[in-house]
Amino acid sequence: MKNVSIFLVVLAFCMIQNMEHVISIKGKQTTLTFRNSLSHNKWLKVRCNSGDKEVREKFMPPNGEDYSFSFHDDVVGHKLIWCTLSKGADYKVHKKFDAYVQDNRKPHGTFYNYVAQEDGIYHSTMLTRIHKMYDWN
Repeated sequence: MKNVSIFLVVLAFCMIQNMEHVISIKGKQTTLTFRNSLSHNKWLKVRCNSGDKEVREKFMPPNGEDYSFSFHDDVVGHKLIWCTLSKGADYKVHKKFDAYVQDNRKPHGTFYNYVAQEDGIYHSTMLTRIHKMYDWN
């Protein structure tokens, strides 16, 4: 009887994991926001991908509005969003980085902000102050 109970628990877990997208179980909501603070009227290209095969791309004019999008964490998985920010002539200067990595062991920042400046990319969350995170390649 104990083996049957264990089997049913494992089966239920597998079914939930496979049906997550179908029955719309949602985790915590997260918002990524990008700002173009580049000088000399430079445009910024933002391209973000996830394991869900969703691709988001935006060309941001100088001193324009912020670009934001929101998504939900995977309930039983690991959400990963990676982005490439590009600047300059033909967007040849760029930086690829993990913009969001789901980790249920750490506090959830809810809002993840990225600011592109001439000397690099700055980052902040609701839990952290803005700081330089990356240099351009």
